[in-house]
Amino acid sequence: MEENKNLSAEQAGTEPVQSVENIPKEITTSDESAMPEAEATAIHEPQTSNNQPQTQENMEVHHHGHVHEKKKWKEYVFQFIMLFLAVFCGFLAEYQLEHIIEKQREKQYMQSLIEDLKADTTNLTRLIQLRYERHAMYDSLTNAFIEKTFSNNGSSVYYWGRSITRREYFFSSDGTMQQLKNSGGLRLISKKSIADQLMAYDVLYRTVQNQQQLEETQLEEYRNLASKAFDGAGFKKLAVFKDAKDSKSIFITERLPGNPQLKDSSPALLNEVVNKLNYWRAGSNFISHLLNQMREKASLLIASIENEYHLK
Repeated sequence: MEENKNLSAEQAGTEPVQSVENIPKEITTSDESAMPEAEATAIHEPQTSNNQPQTQENMEVHHHGHVHEKKKWKEYVFQFIMLFLAVFCGFLAEYQLEHIIEKQREKQYMQSLIEDLKADTTNLTRLIQLRYERHAMYDSLTNAFIEKTFSNNGSSVYYWGRSITRREYFFSSDGTMQQLKNSGGLRLISKKSIADQLMAYDVLYRTVQNQQQLEETQLEEYRNLASKAFDGAGFKKLAVFKDAKDSKSIFITERLPGNPQLKDSSPALLNEVVNKLNYWRAGSNFISHLLNQMREKASLLIASIENEYHLK
């Protein structure tokens, strides 16, 4: 009896579980339609004991939105102006630095140029004096041939005839000038008056070089005639070679003792010698004029550079 009562009580407290197959179709359909699609899928799919990680498609992605405030056009203009000013100021600073460097280089070039011009002035003074001495020898030698007094003063005639061919040509100390030309440094000379004087000086020097080449040809023609008129043994005795530190003192011309005579004193030969010397004298006089001009231009250029660049 007691067992029957307990069984009745358990049946009363527990409702029988119906299978899915026994649930009416209307109920299941309405319930599935009411459930979300994800839950319905979960019901029909069998549950497994392994916890599989969710796929990329089923994962929820949360985007953290950034709030972008729209800039006003004035801010863009201000940023552009600041960027432009920064670039422009950098350009000005670089330009100013380059300008300072070029000014320093220009002053260094001018200092070197002054030293070159001073060396030219000293050399020009010496060469001009040497030409005056040779011109005096020319006058004495040609007069002796024309007046036919050469036989009375043979020692001097040999001395003049040999010494007149000794020459020293002018070569400018143009190291700075060549450097300015080859490196494009002439553009660094900001003073137009200095640049003009410098170019005029250089042009004059080229003229002197051309005249010196012509003089060498004229002296070569004179030597050919002198070798016929003068005795070679006498000319050899005139040349005295010495071992000296100064190159100008290595070769010295000294007068011969006694009264040596010409090897060939025919009037035709002596007349030809005089004519060749006349041509040389004219060219040498022109060169002397050019050298004097160069010395004057060098002195003026030195004074101008020192005044313009304050290089006292």
